[in-house]
Amino acid sequence: MSTPYFAAISWDDEAGVWYVSDTDFPGLVAEAETQQQLVQKVRDLVPELYDANQHLVRQDHARGEVAIQLTLKRLETIRLAAS
Repeated sequence: MSTPYFAAISWDDEAGVWYVSDTDFPGLVAEAETQQQLVQKVRDLVPELYDANQHLVRQDHARGEVAIQLTLKRLETIRLAAS
């Protein structure tokens, strides 16, 4: 398998959505209300983006597949009990 692309998935507390906050796959921009919905959007978008941006994508996809490593990023502020 070829070297995977990466996509960081982050939570936007103000907007209340998960979104692709960082990626090296050309043109990948998406957001959704749940992590599962966002993963599905990524799955749907990658083939379309690959077709549209073949000149920008690494050409090492011998089996017609693209690997993308999804990484979850979420900052949580946790209130501590008063001592």
